[in-house]
Amino acid sequence: MNFNVGGPSHFSYSTSSLSSSSEDNSEDGVQLMDDLQAIDVEQEAMIKHQENLILLTQYLNQRSNRVTHGGSIPGNIVINRDRENASRNLINDYFTENP
Repeated sequence: MNFNVGGPSHFSYSTSSLSSSSEDNSEDGVQLMDDLQAIDVEQEAMIKHQENLILLTQYLNQRSNRVTHGGSIPGNIVINRDRENASRNLINDYFTENP
């Protein structure tokens, strides 16, 4: 039995060393090929899972590094205008008996 591995998803199988008269060897070879294909599928699934974990980690890092804003519109600067004193001064300047 001769197996050549050309990469994670490329398997070539040679039956030149299998005896055609022995069914046990043939069944073992078929079972081995099925096992190798199953391993290949599992490896591809693990690689996809790792890629998804990397993307999720990057997304969570970006989300946690966001700067919070102080106003209702992101990016605008909040300026303290002392509105209570301004309102009191307006009333005192225009609506009292002696403005």
